[in-house]
Amino acid sequence: MQTEFQTAYKQLNPAQKEAVDTVEGPVLVVAGPGTGKTQLLSVRVANILQKTDSDASNILCLTFTNKAATNMRERLYQLAGPGSRNVVVRTFHSFAAEIMNQYPDYFWEGARLSVAPDAVQLEIIQSILAGLPLDNPLASTFAGAFTALRDVKAGLKLAKEAGLTPDQLREIINHNLAFMDKLEPKLIDILAPTLSVKKLPELQAAIAKLPTQKLETDSLLLPLDTVIQESLDYAVEQDTPTGKTKQTGKWKQRWIQPVNGERGMFAERKRNNWWLAVADVYEQYRDQLHQRGYYDYSDMLIEVLEQLQRQPDMLADIQERYLYVLIDEFQDTNAAQLRLAHAVSDHYSANNRPNLMAVGDDDQSIFAFNGAELNNMLSFRRSYPDTKLIVLEDNYRSAQAILDTAQQIVEQAEDRLVKREPSITKNLVAKNTPQAKTHIEHLSYPTRQHQYTAIADRIKELWDSGGGDVAVLARKHNSLKQLASILLSAGIPVRYDQQSNVLEHEAVKQVCLIADLAVAIAEGNKAAVNVGVAELVRHPMWQISPRTLWKLATANYSQPDWLESLLTHNDDKLNKIGNWLVELARISNQQPVTLVMEQILGLRDSQYFKSPFQDYYLSLRPLASDYLETLSAIELLRGLTKEFSHSEATLADFVRFVQLNLSTNRVIADESWFMSGERAVQLLTVYKAKGLEFDNVFVVDGIETMWRPRSGGRSSPANLQLQAYGEKYDDYIRLLYVAASRAKHTLIATSYFTDEKGNELLPTPLLSALPTTVVTEPTDEPEAVLEADLRWPRLASSDEKALLHDRLEQFALSPTAFIDFLNVAEAGPASFMERRLLYLPRAQSAVGGYGTAVHAALETAQRLVNTSKLEPGTVLDRFEAALAEQQLAPLDYKRFNQRGHELLQRLFEPGGLTLTKDGLTEQRISDIKLDNARLRGTLDRIDKDGNSLLISDYKTGKALTSFDTKDQTKAIKAWRHRTQLLFYCLLVRHSSRFAKASPVTAQMLYVEAVKPSQISLSFQPGADELERLQRLIEAIWPCIINLDFPDTAHYTADMAGITKFENDLLAGKI
Repeated sequence: MQTEFQTAYKQLNPAQKEAVDTVEGPVLVVAGPGTGKTQLLSVRVANILQKTDSDASNILCLTFTNKAATNMRERLYQLAGPGSRNVVVRTFHSFAAEIMNQYPDYFWEGARLSVAPDAVQLEIIQSILAGLPLDNPLASTFAGAFTALRDVKAGLKLAKEAGLTPDQLREIINHNLAFMDKLEPKLIDILAPTLSVKKLPELQAAIAKLPTQKLETDSLLLPLDTVIQESLDYAVEQDTPTGKTKQTGKWKQRWIQPVNGERGMFAERKRNNWWLAVADVYEQYRDQLHQRGYYDYSDMLIEVLEQLQRQPDMLADIQERYLYVLIDEFQDTNAAQLRLAHAVSDHYSANNRPNLMAVGDDDQSIFAFNGAELNNMLSFRRSYPDTKLIVLEDNYRSAQAILDTAQQIVEQAEDRLVKREPSITKNLVAKNTPQAKTHIEHLSYPTRQHQYTAIADRIKELWDSGGGDVAVLARKHNSLKQLASILLSAGIPVRYDQQSNVLEHEAVKQVCLIADLAVAIAEGNKAAVNVGVAELVRHPMWQISPRTLWKLATANYSQPDWLESLLTHNDDKLNKIGNWLVELARISNQQPVTLVMEQILGLRDSQYFKSPFQDYYLSLRPLASDYLETLSAIELLRGLTKEFSHSEATLADFVRFVQLNLSTNRVIADESWFMSGERAVQLLTVYKAKGLEFDNVFVVDGIETMWRPRSGGRSSPANLQLQAYGEKYDDYIRLLYVAASRAKHTLIATSYFTDEKGNELLPTPLLSALPTTVVTEPTDEPEAVLEADLRWPRLASSDEKALLHDRLEQFALSPTAFIDFLNVAEAGPASFMERRLLYLPRAQSAVGGYGTAVHAALETAQRLVNTSKLEPGTVLDRFEAALAEQQLAPLDYKRFNQRGHELLQRLFEPGGLTLTKDGLTEQRISDIKLDNARLRGTLDRIDKDGNSLLISDYKTGKALTSFDTKDQTKAIKAWRHRTQLLFYCLLVRHSSRFAKASPVTAQMLYVEAVKPSQISLSFQPGADELERLQRLIEAIWPCIINLDFPDTAHYTADMAGITKFENDLLAGKI
């Protein structure tokens, strides 16, 4: 009777048998999708146990997920029986953790550290960045947040995955910079002449003579001169057939750039200097983690590699224990993981022929965000020249047409193993053709919702007819969430591994708002309390009537104190809410967050009031699941808060934890899955679908913008590839290849050609291999996707006018209010009433507070110049006092205080900001009337010279170099600034105080400009501009006074949308 092993072995094809039988020496197996690699690994382990005297514990199998490790253990048990139980099957990280546990004295001097929560990691990085000098490239901020925070965190991760310690990273970068000092002058001379196709061979010859960067044999760097030479050869190869120098020109610009009249390797130096700064942060980060009793999860491999190098006894012990090492999904290994596998398997007695098998497929490398590199598959053969290479091409999953389509998709990739190694071919052949008819198609619909509705209809047909299992694959969860609700409403069972950010859940936002408010009350932060109460009471769970809300708002217009209004209100419900908030504030630092949260959620009564939270969500039966999801999310947040605080957490710890994650845009994922019935349709991201197979596969949202590299990103040095996923077009090609190769017989990709604003979209070119059908007239109306928008409630028009009567009688349009109304990209008419008529309180950012303090300091400086002489000390004192009034967080205050001191000292140096004697500061103009419109404004500074007038407005932040920029990222900012100055000019033109002024010039003074020459940006407005501005004011004034705000949802949220809105107002279309 045959054993399970013998049966499995007989079922292998010749290539698989060769891999199984090659027990000794290095083996690299290139295994495409559906070629049976998992079975191969299991049979090979069983074969080693059959043919050698090795114990099961001498075999180490390394994989990437716990699920894969579990599956392998189960297969081994089936093939080899109980004896296989001792085979060591681990993920790379669990193997590293095991080494740490077995040899504790070698790590951190025997100290027992725990893995740092993500929030602690972020907090440490933030504190390090806050302590950097302001000229450090990592220290810049925008809107109060460190602009480099995400890049630094990603950079630390990439450095660790490359197996680099801080010292190693610093040494590599310094070596690069030193070599560039030697290389740069020669490269500048070589590239000085104009490029010519005829002289490209001469250019190649000259580049070949550049100095050579000498490196250690085990260096992670490639020689920079080699990178320059190879990139030139590639550009020349592309240009030669065309007779042009387009690609060579790009190559030249990549290496030499002109800056301030000089030419040099500025871009490459900038990359290297950024990573040099990261190395310093990296060192401090590790030190602070260890001081707090933590280590980073990503640190485990680095720590193990370091100690394996330093402790030869430990290395020898591990090498002698593991005689056979196998690696699954080898294409996904990063440099650190590869070094660990080499270190464990490469015993000196093996003579560079370790018993190491790696199985993978470069075309399925979709985890490059973990540092995975195609180079690892190539370096395997370089490390072990005697490697036996085996390619598996027999596919046991898909129809041949599916394989051919997938092949056409992946052949679009530039960097593949078959291109680097021409001796390798990968042509998959179907060996188990499905009986069902093959169907391959790309369907393009008018809109995203038409697409989802049509997919749901198609899936229902398959499900009703028993047409096999179905999977819907997408790049992002957002696509799957919307489709899940449509499928469920159609009665189709769904299994969905959902992943949502708990901080975006509407109910969680309300919990966080109440917590914020309680802590703000406890800290006496009146401004934050006003903002919080005004936001809180509008939610329907409190059941406060719109009329009562309006009365609250109008009562808090001139001297807002929203909490006091609740406490002293004649409405008993408002009294109770106010007292309840005060009670929460009182216990927020006295009781554990668990108990306080129970009161917020309505699970526990308080002395004054029971929170309506639980009753509200349970009363809305369709939303009852939201309440349960919220409880799950809050439980997750409470646990994470406790980890973060490293002690018994309070509500203040909870608030600090949430604010840290919000400020850094970190996703707190609540991963769960639900299955609503048998034969459920599976909804998966492509990453989750790796290794799975389905009869029918739908790939949704195949539009170009979703399947192409991200713009921007942080580049690594040219010869040190620390590359994050999503920065190469090949990443998306491989992702789509993986999606397509999941299908057995049906592959349907879908896209849509119009976005929600009517803009045209293109399908991703990656779908060109699929026959396309454009559906211009769908048979079904798309299902609406409704989103709740919690705005201030509207009353009947007559009631609103009555309550706002006094306000409207006195209302005058300011420049910022005018811009708010027109700016459909950010605010627009929809929020004008909240911002400018009800004047609901809004939180001021730290950057805004800093700008206010700088304005106050410059006003003081002008007054000193006018009355006596400029005293920098007095100006700095005023700045500090004004900054203190902004009630910033201590860390923000310290940072912006330093920034302000350095700015003001720089401004008053020779060549800095010019303040002329008798300049008028903070000029309030409020006596202007145009037709029926009333105008007002406060001008930072006015300088008079005879009849000529110069209006100045101070701005902190990055300087504009033109008001007519074509850069769309700056266009709205430029429009705001120019419009503000135009409004000031209009005020001056119609003010009796300045009636004879001519000419009038307006300037923005960008006080934080890098160069003194960029501080001032000025213009003289023309009569046509001012006339157009006046017509716009006259067009919007009736909308404001009549509380008749136009719907602007159909305008695009960009400069084009603003211009269109303005033109429609002027044309009387609104």
